[in-house]
Amino acid sequence: MRTTSYDGFGKLLVLADRKPAEDIGISDTSSSSHKIVVAVPDSIVDRSTILSLVASYGSSSATAWLEFDRYRQIKESSFPPVQGYLERKRFVFAWGDPLVSFPDALKPTAEAFIAWVKSRNLRPIWCCVDHKFEQVLVLSLGWSGVMCIHEEVLHPDHVLQLTSDKGKGRESIRLVKDLKNLRRATKAGVTSVEDRTEVGEGMLDWRRSKGLKGIQLASTTDQPWIDEEHRRYWVARSSLGHIVGVLLFTPIHGPHTYLIKNAISFPGSPRGISEHLIHTALQYIQADEKRLGFHITVTFGMTASEHTTFVDSNDNLKSGRPGKSGRSGWRLTSPSKVYEQVAKGAGLLKRGEFRAKFDSEREEMYVCYPEDGLGLSGVKSLLAVLKK
Repeated sequence: MRTTSYDGFGKLLVLADRKPAEDIGISDTSSSSHKIVVAVPDSIVDRSTILSLVASYGSSSATAWLEFDRYRQIKESSFPPVQGYLERKRFVFAWGDPLVSFPDALKPTAEAFIAWVKSRNLRPIWCCVDHKFEQVLVLSLGWSGVMCIHEEVLHPDHVLQLTSDKGKGRESIRLVKDLKNLRRATKAGVTSVEDRTEVGEGMLDWRRSKGLKGIQLASTTDQPWIDEEHRRYWVARSSLGHIVGVLLFTPIHGPHTYLIKNAISFPGSPRGISEHLIHTALQYIQADEKRLGFHITVTFGMTASEHTTFVDSNDNLKSGRPGKSGRSGWRLTSPSKVYEQVAKGAGLLKRGEFRAKFDSEREEMYVCYPEDGLGLSGVKSLLAVLKK
């Protein structure tokens, strides 16, 4: 496998196993004495391979890499690992855990990526990583981390039980309401020209309406037709037959998890459509569980947390602001304040309010950075690459 560096805002880089004589660019010797990890710039990556790897091994964050014009990728393990990242000024923001076939490959993959970033005189930051990879970065590589995000995970059986006739009156959440103007939400491939055009126009109107509400921050740009082979689509229609909402599910972690990539109610549509679409999709997922014989979870992906918790290389936790250890890396209280202000100002916390309707579980996720810190400039650069 080879390494690709796409021109564009974000990139994917692929770490490949090669013989030493074939080394191009940086190299890093792994735990196996005969194996060399190499980053090879400007060669070609098979995009279909990336699509399949993300669907089979990826996390919710990895689905952002499919925007090949925005993310770059770095490809080690039985298949070469892949890492997506965004670049802004002197910072490289790796996005999500690297895709590897076994956990032992995480550390050498991280080391190879960090070495490649530093060879370009840039500073690496790792965003949206789970606890397992956070432990690799913090305990093995001496980085620090901050828990300022979490993943919202829901279980179809639980949600459907709460919203069933037997469950009514017992749920403490608001679900699936105000649907009197909705004719149906149907599972659909959305392949006809008319449907594709209507969905595209509706999403454009939705994006414009969101823009009127201030700065929007996100790791993707709502491109519905990326990776149609793996995605599942549902649309909602009004009583007149017009599409008034669309839901996109993307598989991650093989067949065991789906990410709700988009759940969009178009401007002027009746209230409750997003909830109804999700509820309808969960019914299909529940049927899949019975047919396939294993549990399937659904995730909303990342949501901003109300508070920050810092982790240093001694695995110490510090809530709110770092202590005096000097290893927290978040050297000023300013970044923490900036985060809280942006999370509120950009409506990031409101996303959590919507997702809480489905009684979702929270799984802690982290932003990790090296010993010299993230700093205010790092926070500002991260916000800059996430502006939509």
